[in-house]
Amino acid sequence: MNRSNAESSRDLPAAAAPTTKEATPVQMATKTAPILYLPTWSRLRIATKQRTRLGSGGDFFEVFQHRDGPVSTVMADVAGNGPRAAVPVSDLRWAFRQRLARGEAPGQVLGAVNDWLIGQSVHELLVTALCIRVDVTTGVAEIASAGHLGPFIKRKSGMAETLTPAPALPLGILEGEEYNAIRTVLSLQDALVMATDGVTDRLATSSDPLGELGLVRHLSAAPPSPPHICDALLSIGADHDDDATVVVVQMPARQRRPTPSR
Repeated sequence: MNRSNAESSRDLPAAAAPTTKEATPVQMATKTAPILYLPTWSRLRIATKQRTRLGSGGDFFEVFQHRDGPVSTVMADVAGNGPRAAVPVSDLRWAFRQRLARGEAPGQVLGAVNDWLIGQSVHELLVTALCIRVDVTTGVAEIASAGHLGPFIKRKSGMAETLTPAPALPLGILEGEEYNAIRTVLSLQDALVMATDGVTDRLATSSDPLGELGLVRHLSAAPPSPPHICDALLSIGADHDDDATVVVVQMPARQRRPTPSR
C-alpha cells in the first residue's frame, strides 16, 4: 500500500491494491488477500478483500482521498486471470491515478482512461470499470460505469439493491465513448459495494445470468460492517475459477459536529 505524505500534497492516494507480481509455481493456487481497513480523512469506512486464482490477476482498485472532502474510488477488471491479465495493470493504475489526482468527475476519469488505452494500441484487451466519488458531507455519490455490473448498495435498514449507471462500453473499445454519471444520496451507515465478476459469476442462474439478484440476496443477509460484507461475498461458492475483488465504502454512523468558533 503506497501512501504520500499528507503534508506535501493537496490530495492523498488513500490506498491501493497490492502490486501484482509474476506468479511462481508455488503461487499457482487460489489465494485470498486479507481485508484491508482503509482510513480516510472524511471518516468513510472502507474495506476490501481480494482473491486471486493464480497468484496475480487483473482485478485492481484505487481509493483517492481529496483534501476538500470527497473520496474517489475506482474498481477495474482486466479480462482473464493470472499473470497474463496482470501485465497491463500497472499502466492502467498509473493512468487512473493521474486522472483521480486532478479531481475529475467519474465520467471524465473513465473517458480519459478509455481514450488513453486506445492510444496505447493494446489489442484484445477488455477492461470493465466503475468510478465513484462520494462527498461525506452531503452523502452525494456520483457513479459512472464502463460495462461493469453494479454498484450495489446496502442500506442501514439491511435492504440491498442494485444501482444502474448509464450503459456504456468497456474501456479500450471505442474512442470518444461517453461515460455519463448518475447520482444517488447516501444516508448515514449506507454502504456502496463494488464487486468484480469473479463474485457475481458464482451466483449466475438461467433466470439471473449476471448473478445480480443473487448478489443482492447475499448482500441483504450479510452483517452491516464493511469487513463482514467483504467476507460474506468472497465466501460464495467452494471452487473459484476467476479472480474476485470486493470493495465496500460506508458512510459514517453519525454526522461530525461543527467545531465551536472561538
